[in-house]
Amino acid sequence: MAWPAAGQLPADAAPDARPCGARRPGQRADTRRMTPTQRYTLQQHEGPYAAWPLTSALRLDGQDTGQRVPGFVIDAQYDTPLGALLITSWDCLFEEANDFLLLGSTHRVVARKQLGAPYASYLLHAHWPVDAHTLVLHYQNHLFYTLTALAPAGLWRRAPRLRLRRVWRWRQNARMRASWESLQASLALVGAQGIASQR
Repeated sequence: MAWPAAGQLPADAAPDARPCGARRPGQRADTRRMTPTQRYTLQQHEGPYAAWPLTSALRLDGQDTGQRVPGFVIDAQYDTPLGALLITSWDCLFEEANDFLLLGSTHRVVARKQLGAPYASYLLHAHWPVDAHTLVLHYQNHLFYTLTALAPAGLWRRAPRLRLRRVWRWRQNARMRASWESLQASLALVGAQGIASQR
């Protein structure tokens, strides 16, 4: 599979030092919300997978937006105060990867991060917002990340950006522990069914 150009991740080297959702001292709570939506879709490609382009036409409410985005499948999408946030993937078994795309008012990608690597799998198990700008991502086993949409700040940052960080202290968060337990139960069930089918 050909990998599109993006900021090279995984972001394991940038751990989140605070428990997910914890605010810094003096930081005011944001009462706005990041809400799930299903308004965006991607075009369906035909023919051999190897011949598919690395981008897909983006549609809003079934209408072409005139924009193309990386990926073949939308795994999740949210409305945020900074714009629509899409999580796309490449429909590639055993080399699952995600692109995280923040869209501007014209549906153009204004910020992007990628989680993936050749011959590695990042299969998204669960995701949920913790505030107006931050999303928790749960991949295989105990692999957790936070994805944060950051507003422009300072003289040199005139556009929004996305920050992806590995969460190391996931056991301190009750919802992360519950998500991990749910995944383990699902894997155990699949394993039991596989053994039963061989008898």
